[in-house]
Amino acid sequence: MPLVSIGPITAQQTSFPTAANSRLTLNGILKLLPQPEIDALVQRSELVTVESKQILFEPGDQIEFVHFPEDCVISLVTVMADGDQVEAMTVGNDGFSGIPVFHGIETSPNRGIGQITGIARRLSVRDFRELTLQCPCLHRLLHCYSEFVYETVAQSAACNRLHVIEQRCARWLLMSQDRVGRDSFDLTQEFLAEMLGVRRPGVTVALGVLERAGLIALGRGNITVVDRTGLERATCECYQTIRDRQAKVIA
Repeated sequence: MPLVSIGPITAQQTSFPTAANSRLTLNGILKLLPQPEIDALVQRSELVTVESKQILFEPGDQIEFVHFPEDCVISLVTVMADGDQVEAMTVGNDGFSGIPVFHGIETSPNRGIGQITGIARRLSVRDFRELTLQCPCLHRLLHCYSEFVYETVAQSAACNRLHVIEQRCARWLLMSQDRVGRDSFDLTQEFLAEMLGVRRPGVTVALGVLERAGLIALGRGNITVVDRTGLERATCECYQTIRDRQAKVIA
Protein backbone atom coordinates (compact mmCIF):
# COMPACT_ATOMS: atom_id res chain seq x y z
CA MET A 1 0.00 0.00 0.00
CA PRO A 2 1.22 3.58 -0.59
CA LEU A 3 3.02 5.44 2.13
CA VAL A 4 1.60 8.79 3.17
CA SER A 5 3.01 11.42 5.48
CA ILE A 6 1.38 11.60 8.90
CA GLY A 7 2.93 14.17 11.23
CA PRO A 8 6.62 13.60 11.86
CA ILE A 9 6.73 10.05 10.52
CA THR A 10 5.66 8.01 7.53
CA ALA A 11 2.70 5.76 8.22
CA GLN A 12 1.69 2.74 6.23
CA GLN A 13 -2.07 2.67 5.95
CA THR A 14 -3.46 -0.72 6.79
CA SER A 15 -6.62 -2.26 8.12
CA PHE A 16 -6.46 -3.20 11.78
CA PRO A 17 -6.40 -6.88 12.71
CA THR A 18 -9.64 -8.36 13.93
CA ALA A 19 -9.98 -10.11 17.28
CA ALA A 20 -9.18 -13.38 15.55
CA ASN A 21 -5.74 -12.29 14.35
CA SER A 22 -4.81 -9.37 16.60
CA ARG A 23 -2.50 -11.71 18.52
CA LEU A 24 -0.13 -11.49 15.55
CA THR A 25 2.41 -9.10 17.05
CA LEU A 26 6.16 -9.21 17.58
CA ASN A 27 6.08 -6.83 20.53
CA GLY A 28 6.90 -8.65 23.76
CA ILE A 29 4.62 -6.57 25.96
CA LEU A 30 1.62 -6.85 23.66
CA LYS A 31 2.06 -10.62 23.32
CA LEU A 32 1.54 -10.96 27.08
CA LEU A 33 -1.79 -9.12 27.11
CA PRO A 34 -5.12 -10.95 27.43
CA GLN A 35 -7.14 -10.91 24.23
CA PRO A 36 -9.64 -8.18 25.25
CA GLU A 37 -6.81 -5.79 26.11
CA ILE A 38 -4.82 -6.38 22.94
CA ASP A 39 -8.01 -5.98 20.89
CA ALA A 40 -8.67 -2.63 22.57
CA LEU A 41 -5.11 -1.45 21.90
CA VAL A 42 -5.16 -2.59 18.27
CA GLN A 43 -8.40 -0.76 17.58
CA ARG A 44 -6.99 2.54 18.90
CA SER A 45 -3.57 2.36 17.28
CA GLU A 46 -2.02 2.35 13.82
CA LEU A 47 0.95 0.63 12.22
CA VAL A 48 3.67 3.06 11.14
CA THR A 49 7.12 2.84 9.60
CA VAL A 50 9.88 4.35 11.72
CA GLU A 51 12.96 5.21 9.64
CA SER A 52 16.58 5.14 10.77
CA LYS A 53 17.67 8.59 12.06
CA GLN A 54 14.07 9.83 12.08
CA ILE A 55 13.41 12.19 14.98
CA LEU A 56 10.32 11.22 16.97
CA PHE A 57 10.70 13.88 19.65
CA GLU A 58 13.29 16.37 20.87
CA PRO A 59 14.40 17.09 24.45
CA GLY A 60 11.81 19.28 26.16
CA ASP A 61 9.19 18.88 23.41
CA GLN A 62 5.76 17.59 24.32
CA ILE A 63 5.51 13.90 23.43
CA GLU A 64 2.62 13.33 20.99
CA PHE A 65 2.78 9.57 20.40
CA VAL A 66 3.73 6.35 22.14
CA HIS A 67 5.30 3.59 20.03
CA PHE A 68 5.32 -0.18 20.55
CA PRO A 69 8.00 -1.41 18.10
CA GLU A 70 7.35 -4.55 16.08
CA ASP A 71 10.65 -4.81 14.21
CA CYS A 72 12.07 -1.30 14.36
CA VAL A 73 14.44 0.00 17.03
CA ILE A 74 14.20 3.42 18.66
CA SER A 75 17.06 5.07 20.57
CA LEU A 76 16.62 7.42 23.49
CA VAL A 77 19.72 9.61 23.45
CA THR A 78 21.14 12.24 25.77
CA VAL A 79 22.10 15.41 23.90
CA MET A 80 24.84 17.71 25.20
CA ALA A 81 25.05 21.50 24.81
CA ASP A 82 27.65 21.16 22.04
CA GLY A 83 25.44 18.78 20.07
CA ASP A 84 27.24 15.57 20.98
CA GLN A 85 24.91 12.73 21.84
CA VAL A 86 25.11 9.27 23.40
CA GLU A 87 22.53 6.54 23.66
CA ALA A 88 20.81 6.18 27.02
CA MET A 89 18.45 3.32 26.11
CA THR A 90 17.43 1.21 23.13
CA VAL A 91 13.75 0.35 22.65
CA GLY A 92 12.77 -2.51 20.39
CA ASN A 93 10.06 -5.15 20.33
CA ASP A 94 10.79 -5.74 24.00
CA GLY A 95 9.07 -2.54 25.09
CA PHE A 96 7.66 0.87 24.24
CA SER A 97 8.79 4.47 23.89
CA GLY A 98 7.01 7.05 26.03
CA ILE A 99 7.85 6.13 29.62
CA PRO A 100 7.54 9.78 30.77
CA VAL A 101 3.96 9.83 29.45
CA PHE A 102 3.16 6.66 31.38
CA HIS A 103 4.33 8.39 34.57
CA GLY A 104 2.27 11.51 33.90
CA ILE A 105 5.07 13.67 32.45
CA GLU A 106 4.50 15.52 29.18
CA THR A 107 8.12 15.83 27.99
CA SER A 108 11.39 13.89 27.88
CA PRO A 109 14.94 15.10 28.55
CA ASN A 110 16.08 12.78 25.75
CA ARG A 111 15.83 12.77 21.97
CA GLY A 112 13.79 9.93 20.51
CA ILE A 113 15.31 8.81 17.21
CA GLY A 114 14.82 5.86 14.89
CA GLN A 115 17.80 3.54 15.10
CA ILE A 116 16.83 0.66 12.80
CA THR A 117 14.07 1.00 10.21
CA GLY A 118 10.95 -1.06 10.78
CA ILE A 119 7.32 -1.11 11.89
CA ALA A 120 5.83 0.09 15.17
CA ARG A 121 2.31 0.34 16.58
CA ARG A 122 1.58 3.97 17.40
CA LEU A 123 -0.96 5.48 19.79
CA SER A 124 -1.79 9.07 20.60
CA VAL A 125 -0.92 10.09 24.16
CA ARG A 126 -4.62 10.50 24.96
CA ASP A 127 -5.51 7.00 23.76
CA PHE A 128 -2.50 5.53 25.51
CA ARG A 129 -3.44 7.04 28.85
CA GLU A 130 -7.05 5.96 28.56
CA LEU A 131 -5.98 2.40 27.74
CA THR A 132 -3.63 2.20 30.73
CA LEU A 133 -6.60 3.06 32.97
CA GLN A 134 -8.89 0.52 31.29
CA CYS A 135 -6.40 -2.36 30.92
CA PRO A 136 -4.93 -3.63 34.24
CA CYS A 137 -2.57 -6.16 32.66
CA LEU A 138 -1.15 -3.53 30.31
CA HIS A 139 -0.73 -1.15 33.24
CA ARG A 140 1.19 -3.76 35.25
CA LEU A 141 3.47 -4.70 32.34
CA LEU A 142 4.32 -1.08 31.64
CA HIS A 143 5.37 -0.66 35.27
CA CYS A 144 7.54 -3.79 34.93
CA TYR A 145 9.12 -2.46 31.74
CA SER A 146 9.85 0.88 33.41
CA GLU A 147 11.79 -0.95 36.12
CA PHE A 148 13.62 -3.00 33.48
CA VAL A 149 14.66 0.20 31.67
CA TYR A 150 16.12 1.62 34.90
CA GLU A 151 18.10 -1.58 35.50
CA THR A 152 19.31 -1.71 31.88
CA VAL A 153 20.56 1.88 31.98
CA ALA A 154 22.42 1.12 35.22
CA GLN A 155 24.02 -2.00 33.72
CA SER A 156 24.93 -0.12 30.54
CA ALA A 157 26.63 2.64 32.55
CA ALA A 158 28.83 0.03 34.22
CA CYS A 159 29.49 -1.63 30.86
CA ASN A 160 30.53 1.63 29.21
CA ARG A 161 32.97 2.31 32.04
CA LEU A 162 34.50 -1.14 32.47
CA HIS A 163 34.40 -3.03 29.17
CA VAL A 164 36.34 -2.60 25.93
CA ILE A 165 34.71 -1.29 22.78
CA GLU A 166 34.73 -4.66 20.97
CA GLN A 167 32.66 -6.19 23.79
CA ARG A 168 30.30 -3.21 23.83
CA CYS A 169 29.82 -3.38 20.05
CA ALA A 170 29.05 -7.09 20.30
CA ARG A 171 26.50 -6.46 23.07
CA TRP A 172 24.86 -3.64 21.09
CA LEU A 173 24.61 -5.78 17.95
CA LEU A 174 23.15 -8.74 19.86
CA MET A 175 20.55 -6.56 21.54
CA SER A 176 19.64 -4.97 18.21
CA GLN A 177 19.28 -8.38 16.57
CA ASP A 178 17.03 -9.51 19.42
CA ARG A 179 14.83 -6.45 19.00
CA VAL A 180 14.36 -6.59 15.22
CA GLY A 181 14.11 -10.37 14.91
CA ARG A 182 16.39 -10.59 11.87
CA ASP A 183 20.10 -11.07 11.18
CA SER A 184 20.64 -8.05 8.91
CA PHE A 185 19.68 -4.45 9.65
CA ASP A 186 20.50 -0.95 8.47
CA LEU A 187 23.26 0.72 10.47
CA THR A 188 26.16 3.02 9.68
CA GLN A 189 29.41 3.04 11.61
CA GLU A 190 29.03 6.77 12.22
CA PHE A 191 25.62 6.27 13.82
CA LEU A 192 26.88 3.37 15.94
CA ALA A 193 29.78 5.53 17.15
CA GLU A 194 27.31 8.23 18.22
CA MET A 195 25.15 5.72 20.05
CA LEU A 196 28.14 4.23 21.91
CA GLY A 197 29.63 7.64 22.68
CA VAL A 198 32.99 6.86 21.06
CA ARG A 199 34.96 8.13 18.07
CA ARG A 200 34.26 6.72 14.62
CA PRO A 201 37.79 5.22 14.18
CA GLY A 202 37.32 3.19 17.38
CA VAL A 203 34.09 1.68 16.08
CA THR A 204 35.69 0.95 12.70
CA VAL A 205 38.50 -0.97 14.39
CA ALA A 206 36.12 -2.85 16.70
CA LEU A 207 33.78 -3.88 13.88
CA GLY A 208 36.79 -4.92 11.79
CA VAL A 209 37.92 -7.24 14.59
CA LEU A 210 34.45 -8.82 14.75
CA GLU A 211 34.25 -9.16 10.96
CA ARG A 212 37.69 -10.77 10.62
CA ALA A 213 36.63 -13.27 13.27
CA GLY A 214 33.71 -14.23 11.03
CA LEU A 215 31.07 -13.00 13.49
CA ILE A 216 29.54 -10.23 11.38
CA ALA A 217 29.50 -9.01 7.78
CA LEU A 218 29.69 -5.30 7.00
CA GLY A 219 27.78 -3.85 4.07
CA ARG A 220 27.15 -0.35 2.83
CA GLY A 221 24.97 1.09 5.58
CA ASN A 222 24.06 -2.29 7.07
CA ILE A 223 25.42 -5.04 9.30
CA THR A 224 24.65 -8.77 9.25
CA VAL A 225 25.16 -11.07 12.22
CA VAL A 226 26.80 -14.18 10.73
CA ASP A 227 27.79 -16.17 13.83
CA ARG A 228 25.51 -15.37 16.75
CA THR A 229 27.08 -17.96 19.07
CA GLY A 230 30.50 -16.50 18.42
CA LEU A 231 29.21 -12.97 18.95
CA GLU A 232 27.78 -14.01 22.31
CA ARG A 233 31.24 -15.31 23.27
CA ALA A 234 32.80 -12.02 22.15
CA THR A 235 30.56 -9.82 24.27
CA CYS A 236 30.79 -9.07 27.97
CA GLU A 237 28.70 -10.42 30.84
CA CYS A 238 26.31 -7.47 30.56
CA TYR A 239 24.38 -8.91 27.61
CA GLN A 240 23.32 -12.07 29.45
CA THR A 241 22.75 -10.15 32.69
CA ILE A 242 20.26 -7.88 30.91
CA ARG A 243 18.54 -10.79 29.16
CA ASP A 244 18.18 -12.77 32.38
CA ARG A 245 16.76 -9.77 34.21
CA GLN A 246 14.32 -9.05 31.39
CA ALA A 247 12.94 -12.60 31.56
CA LYS A 248 12.43 -12.23 35.30
CA VAL A 249 10.97 -8.71 35.40
CA ILE A 250 8.67 -8.77 32.37
CA ALA A 251 6.50 -11.85 32.66
